[in-house]
Amino acid sequence: MDILERISQVRREEYEFTGHVEDAVFVFKGVLGEALVRQPKFAGDAVKVIAAFSEKPVQSDFYEVFEQEKMSNLIPRLAVKTAILCVPHKEAARIAEQLIKCGIVRILNWSGEILHTESSAAILNEEPPAVGDQK
Repeated sequence: MDILERISQVRREEYEFTGHVEDAVFVFKGVLGEALVRQPKFAGDAVKVIAAFSEKPVQSDFYEVFEQEKMSNLIPRLAVKTAILCVPHKEAARIAEQLIKCGIVRILNWSGEILHTESSAAILNEEPPAVGDQK
């Protein structure tokens, strides 16, 4: 099953997803995230990535990539509620908590770490897509 079909299924079943395209931010670190942000529509059709955040400058022809320290300022202003997290597993919990403090209520976690939260945020722990597997 395609990862975004699974996200859509989970949202329909558990979070009353209505089927519209959802705006999201992409937070990444490392070669996988860098490779994904350089591909058009890496997140599929159910999600529209409106901004990306990385610790170091990364060029992308498809997404505007901001420095990670700007998340706390930009995410609330973008009024986005969904994030895709693609960071090393040791950093995933800390960055997920930062996202929740920014107003994120749904996190698609591609870090490899199984995340749980005490907040009401929904976390979907999944394997990231393989680079180049997009339709």
